[in-house]
Amino acid sequence: MRDTTINEVSRAGRNDAFGRSALVALAVFLSMFSAAAAEPEDVWLLSTRGAPRCGVLENAADNIAHRKLLDGCRCGAADPADFQTDDQTPIVVYIHGNNTEADEAVFKGMYAYQTIRSAVGCRSFRFVIWSWPAGRVCRRHRDDVNLKAGYCDVDGYYLAVWLDRLPPAAKVSLIGHSFGPRIISNALELLAGGEVAGRRLPEDIAGNWREGKRNSFRAVFLAAAIDADWLAPQSRYGNALSLVEEVLISQNCCDRALRFYPRVHGCDWSEAMGYLGPTGIGNPSKVRVVDVSCTVGKPHNWRGYCSAANIFSQWSRFVFLDDE
Repeated sequence: MRDTTINEVSRAGRNDAFGRSALVALAVFLSMFSAAAAEPEDVWLLSTRGAPRCGVLENAADNIAHRKLLDGCRCGAADPADFQTDDQTPIVVYIHGNNTEADEAVFKGMYAYQTIRSAVGCRSFRFVIWSWPAGRVCRRHRDDVNLKAGYCDVDGYYLAVWLDRLPPAAKVSLIGHSFGPRIISNALELLAGGEVAGRRLPEDIAGNWREGKRNSFRAVFLAAAIDADWLAPQSRYGNALSLVEEVLISQNCCDRALRFYPRVHGCDWSEAMGYLGPTGIGNPSKVRVVDVSCTVGKPHNWRGYCSAANIFSQWSRFVFLDDE
């Protein structure tokens, strides 16, 4: 693993999968938190921003770039093999939403990390910021959203392949905001043996997950920009809940962005899950819906959802799989 100081980060090449601005943001956050941290934080940055968006996606795991936060002023490029973990330390994967540049992904991810850290105290966990190509591409908002929806299908495949490489008994929590739940749902559907955008995982991989040879997940869907019924049986992600122990889903009928979800996606009949709540769920015992309309209100931004009181109180349960 090669160390990178703050000065070196500022000289990072433009061809880096993370982008120069993302590395600068990462270094800034490291320096901000170094005074308070007694030991290096276990935080990783994984990026698919330089990965292929179409085709067969062979050697998918090799296209996920890894960086590790080393201490208060350094980050380092890391080999995927360096991501070693035991079965006892929970892994928390945070996935941001659309209209997020590489540097913004770091700031959002570190805000999420600090919020969760303040909620769970000194208990150890590994935090992963999953950075996908969510920067603005198209001039028209509707065109850009639909393009990113396709990107989410691809990133779901990358996430599924990466999750399958973790130890079978690893404790993993998946946290997504806006389009983040779409990526998570895609990954779960693939791991359960389903098909997403014409892609499937090999049957031996999916079989291990279906047969319970791997630990199930807990997930948190905040302001989920997916159709309200997509987790229902026979729907787009009808197999996803089979791999989930429990999922927390926020509902906010005041969210301005989710209010226009049907219009943006060109289907007047389908509301967003984060706006209406999940519908048609086959096993409602796995789903916990939290209404944040009063605590979050109209904004769609990550900070409001992440730190809402009725979400904040759930972090320990969904990070450490604690039972109430």
